[in-house]
Amino acid sequence: MMYWNGQLVQGKENGTEMTKYSIVKKHVDAMDYYSLLLNGAPDDEFDSESWEISDKISCGQTEEDIAGIIADVFNRTFQQENTADCFRDCARKIYADLHC
Repeated sequence: MMYWNGQLVQGKENGTEMTKYSIVKKHVDAMDYYSLLLNGAPDDEFDSESWEISDKISCGQTEEDIAGIIADVFNRTFQQENTADCFRDCARKIYADLHC
């Protein structure tokens, strides 16, 4: 199955089908930037960032490209200057799930 532009993809969780957004959200939430979720932020804390990231990911992008997208979104939202390397682990997981 293909996954781009909101189409369903075959996720890697028990063979369930997931949208691109749900894959991104799963890994962005797990990254828990600034431990906001751990410290009581609502479950939808990173929804807007996850939507923006999933909208910017397109077919053919690498893990490095995805890390750059995540960095751009989070740096703008939180007024930081982190490099893409800070988000490489999250990007690797998103890439792996999207390219199953």
